[in-house]
Amino acid sequence: MRARSTVLVAAAALAAAVFTPLLAAPSAVAAPAKPADDFNGDGYRDFVMLGGSHGKDGRVTVVYGTSTGPGTRVQTIHQDSPGIPGAVEEGDAWGFAATSADLDRDGYADLVVASPDEKVGDIAMRGGLTVVWGSAKGLGSGTVFHSPVAPEYPGSGDSFGLDVVAGDFDGDGDQDLTAVSQSRAGVVMLKGPFTRTGGHGGWQSLGGDHTYLNASQLVAGRVTPDAATDLYIIGDDLGNDDQDLRAFFHRGGGDFARVAGQVRVPDDSGHQMGGGPITAIGDFDKDGHGDLAIGRGYEQPDGERGYVTVHYGGATGPNTARKPVKFTQDTAGVPGASENEDHFGAAVAAGDVNGDGYADLAIGAPGEDLAGKRQAGMVTVLFGRAGGLSGTGAKAYDQNSSGITGAVENDDYFGQNLKLTDHTRDGRADLMVDTNEQLDNTRWGLVHMLKGSASGTTGTGSKSYTVISLNLSYTTLGGPFTH
Repeated sequence: MRARSTVLVAAAALAAAVFTPLLAAPSAVAAPAKPADDFNGDGYRDFVMLGGSHGKDGRVTVVYGTSTGPGTRVQTIHQDSPGIPGAVEEGDAWGFAATSADLDRDGYADLVVASPDEKVGDIAMRGGLTVVWGSAKGLGSGTVFHSPVAPEYPGSGDSFGLDVVAGDFDGDGDQDLTAVSQSRAGVVMLKGPFTRTGGHGGWQSLGGDHTYLNASQLVAGRVTPDAATDLYIIGDDLGNDDQDLRAFFHRGGGDFARVAGQVRVPDDSGHQMGGGPITAIGDFDKDGHGDLAIGRGYEQPDGERGYVTVHYGGATGPNTARKPVKFTQDTAGVPGASENEDHFGAAVAAGDVNGDGYADLAIGAPGEDLAGKRQAGMVTVLFGRAGGLSGTGAKAYDQNSSGITGAVENDDYFGQNLKLTDHTRDGRADLMVDTNEQLDNTRWGLVHMLKGSASGTTGTGSKSYTVISLNLSYTTLGGPFTH
């Protein structure tokens, strides 16, 4: 099974418990769910964690939302759960990636779980996307959507679902799914609407403008001011001579399949491809155009220390006339100092933590040594403002910060994955932080929720959630959060 550190999902999305009874097919005329991660339609965002295992393969944990954030109702979902297609098999990587959206327009968000290494018939690593349908009682039955791409080699698939995001990419009002395909297609969009019997509105390849698109991560969001969802693909074209990565921009709408712009991502094998969320879209200068933050937290011996680069957006996509801005722990105002193996930029997340209308940026440095403890980890929040992000007023958080559960310890990796989502409906994004902390002999891993406030992120009133239980025969780390 592919290794991946625990990651937060976009129900932040992440959550768990016993499956609810299956419901009848939804009405085709119902309004789509407003929060993309409200699975039971109560108006509160639910929280999705990817990590741990059931028997020989992965699982997903969902914590249902309340007025104070994710609450006490927890649902664990895996391929042995009632109504979920398939079976638990070693190496399927079920839960390697996930996202959420109301795919059938019934008013309830649905959870999409990828299993990129799943064998289908005689085709190894065919992959697939399991849509677990939402309802008034929560998540229930599931339907699998397989890759539309024909295998390029006999018996070998395209690992469909190495990453997956949701949005209205073609601008027709229905939610679509876009997923990585290890094939000449590169990235595939499955058009909505989706049905519980496996139907959908067709598909498109996003690899047509490339010799061979080698994609790793996807980030969806609002970059241009129209209603359609835009997309950046982090990867490279294997037909290019240089080794630099690129962020390929696809503008939502009728011409979504075409590359509408790109920015180079200078690289020395230092970007954490296939790991935690190293990309985020947010309007940091409140000019109406989404900006792209890219973290580069992976460090090689004697290589450059971690950093984050911000590429500002314009009316039609990336604003290439505006110079990108680079942030390190040596940037004026940023707490700490740039040191080897801090891995500053290993994870990034965007959201408005203080409700001032500007997106802010959270940056993980899971390798930070603190209080004599190695790799304890730290998260830094940079504030958006007129002109864009700045180190001025930046704040840092670790497990010795007031109100946060636990304490700074060796190898906690606090900040290895991040998510910013407004779970309390107060107009301020709450910061979800993943840590590798060992709780006891049977439980491993905490996700901390640090609330947003008028002054920014605060540990006051923070909550924590257990990610992984080690009372199973096989355990592997998956990503704790969905897109």
